[in-house]
Amino acid sequence: MRNYRMTHYRLVEELNKATNVDFPSLRYEDSRSVMRDGSGYYMSGVFQQRSILVKKFNPFEEASHAVNDIVFTVLMNRHKNVLKVLGCCLDLELAAIIYEIGMNYGLLYDLFVKRKDGNNIGRSLSQSNRLKIATEVANALVYLHTAFPTPIVHRDLATKSIVIDNNGVAKLVDFSLCVALPPGESQVEVELAGTRGYTEPEYFTSGIITEKSDVYMFGIILLELLTGCFRFYVKREITTLDGYVKNHVDKNELSKILDPVILGEKGETEHQLQAFSTLALRCTLDRGADRPYIIDVAKELVRIQRFVHPTQRSSR
Repeated sequence: MRNYRMTHYRLVEELNKATNVDFPSLRYEDSRSVMRDGSGYYMSGVFQQRSILVKKFNPFEEASHAVNDIVFTVLMNRHKNVLKVLGCCLDLELAAIIYEIGMNYGLLYDLFVKRKDGNNIGRSLSQSNRLKIATEVANALVYLHTAFPTPIVHRDLATKSIVIDNNGVAKLVDFSLCVALPPGESQVEVELAGTRGYTEPEYFTSGIITEKSDVYMFGIILLELLTGCFRFYVKREITTLDGYVKNHVDKNELSKILDPVILGEKGETEHQLQAFSTLALRCTLDRGADRPYIIDVAKELVRIQRFVHPTQRSSR
C-alpha cells in the first residue's frame, strides 16, 4: 500500500482482509468503528503485521471534503506530528484513507471523555504531557501555515482532530476543511463550517478566515487541556470556555478550574500553569489582529516547557 492511490479491486480486497469488514457494503458507522473525527469514522486493522486505521467518510460529507482531506494529508505526510497516510481510494462508494498507526492510540478527545463502551486510551495526562501535546500540535500548525507557497488554514481544529499514538505523540488528522489562502492575500471568504465552540467570533460574523482563525481554535484546545472541560456549558455555568477561564484568572482563582489530574502537581508547574493560561487566553482574544501567530505560540510553549522556578534559577 505504498502508492497513495491504488486500484479499486486491490484496495477493497486488502481493506476487507485487513479489517475483517466488507467495505463495499459498509455505508454507516457501526459498533466496529474505533473513533471518529469531524468528517468520518475509523476502522482498525492489521496489514502486513502493521497496525492500520482506515477512515471512511460520512455518507453526507461533500465529495470535495474527502478530496481535500486526502490532498492536504499527503502534503503534510512527512511531518512527524501528522498521522501518516499509506493509501487512499476515491473509487469506493464512500472514500477511504489508510493510515499507519501503532497498537495503542486514541483521539485526544477520548482522554477526557470515556466512550460509550466505558474505555479510553488509558493515559493520565500530567501537565508535562499536556505541554508536550500542545507543542507538537503547534509545530504541525506552523508547518501548515509556513511550509507551502501560501498559508494553509486547517479550519477545524478540535480535540477530535488530534490522535495520540502508542508513543504518546500527538498527530494532527482530518484536513477535510483546509483552505489555502490566495497568493498575496492574508484572508479569504468561505462558507461557515467547523466544530461548534471552536470557531472564532469574527468568522461567524464575516465568513472570513485567516491564519489567526486556527490560532483561536488552538487556544480553545489549550484551555481544554488546562481545565479538562469542554468549550460549552462549563461546569454548571452556561458560558464559553474562554470566558469561564478568563473570569477565574481575573479573580486570581486559576486553581479552582484546573483539571483535578494536574491540580495536585506542585513545584515549578504553578508558574507553567500561569504562563499556559495566559497564552491560551491570548490565542482566544476576540480580534484576530490581537492574537499571536502560531509560530510565536509554538516558541512560547517551548519556553514554558523550559521554565525554571526563579528561586531555583538564582540558587545555581
